[in-house]
Amino acid sequence: MNRNERDIAERALCRLSVLGVFTTAMAYRAGLTPAVARRRIANERWIPVAGRGLIDHGDLAGEEPDSARRRAVAGGLTWPTAIVCHRTAGLLHDFPIADDGETHLAVEGRRASYRGLTPHVHPVDADDVVRRYATGVTSRRRTALDCLALLPPREAERLLAWLRTREVVTLDDLTQEIEARRGRPGVRQLRHLVALTEGGALSELERRLHQLLRQAGLTGWEANVPVVVGGRILANVDVLFPAHRVIIEADGEEAHRDHERDRARRNALLLAGYAVLQFTWSQVNEQPDLVITQILQALRQAQPA
Repeated sequence: MNRNERDIAERALCRLSVLGVFTTAMAYRAGLTPAVARRRIANERWIPVAGRGLIDHGDLAGEEPDSARRRAVAGGLTWPTAIVCHRTAGLLHDFPIADDGETHLAVEGRRASYRGLTPHVHPVDADDVVRRYATGVTSRRRTALDCLALLPPREAERLLAWLRTREVVTLDDLTQEIEARRGRPGVRQLRHLVALTEGGALSELERRLHQLLRQAGLTGWEANVPVVVGGRILANVDVLFPAHRVIIEADGEEAHRDHERDRARRNALLLAGYAVLQFTWSQVNEQPDLVITQILQALRQAQPA
């Protein structure tokens, strides 16, 4: 084919692609010949993404060719009836989890892994599917529950703190998922997570803070409760002394990554008349006396609610 024909076909392929991702079948549909496709794959102008997905080397636009978004598109183009799920869906929903480089997909019937596509055989209700980048993806809530059930334990615990502070899932959601998931992997881990959070603590740091408060004989506090002002929830806080309007925050890395959001939240609490103390892992574990001294000082100075 001549240059003009190739230019027309390339423009057509660009319109067909999603986030720059396409397959050879789409290239043929756009008008490019098998010979052109073979040549561009051989000289690495077309780069593999995942499955049958490809991307033109000149169309990266500042994003890695194997980013989670592009891998999700490639998975949908390769297995059109599959649903992006688990860790890959979590990345698309901006959960703070690691990218294992695989593309996780819920499929109907058994499939073998294929060029970075990892199949998971389990049903996904239509109500639990959203569309992202022309591809089916498990919803934010469904993805959260799947990740909590199936991620490595320590990663699941860190994710739970992040999800609970943003009200993506509740303790009732976890309890209901245990019943719905009977006979499938993940039930034991979900039970473990429920047991960890029943006392109100969402992370190991919060559990240690609660233990410190009890050892100091401090009472009158509540764990992980909403602060309501004028009928509006300003924030869900780690520890609240409601009679004194004193808030204690366990400043864990995973649950408090969004610094701009945290600053706006803290300012709103201060303007509403609450004293806010924040303590890090090292302070709670290495300087417990200082932590208790500062909490007692805040309680003494606080105006009664």
